[in-house]
Amino acid sequence: MPETSGVPQGSVLGPVLFILYAADVIKLVEDAVFSVQAYTDDLQIYGHADPPQSTELMDDCVTSVETWMASNRLRLNPAKTDVIWLGTSRRVQQCTIEPLQLHGASIKPSAPCGLRGL
Repeated sequence: MPETSGVPQGSVLGPVLFILYAADVIKLVEDAVFSVQAYTDDLQIYGHADPPQSTELMDDCVTSVETWMASNRLRLNPAKTDVIWLGTSRRVQQCTIEPLQLHGASIKPSAPCGLRGL
């Protein structure tokens, strides 16, 4: 069956077309007060938030990304999605440990990574 969409892997135009395609989702993340790094089919979303707000902000951001992806015939893969809280031990303890919900799957945050001495 002939391909009707996509870009051949290794093509010269692939990186440019990816940037054009992904520009909207990158803007969504930035509008949600997070930063993003995008490379091929991966997004790393990161940012700073006060612990009480962190879970709500992350949920809102992931929901926006998920909606954008669905409208562009893409799907987030819960098996390849991870949440990790970074900060001082005291601040990490203030973060909610509730799982992020994604396509009916619960993504439990990885073990907290408190930084000692900060």
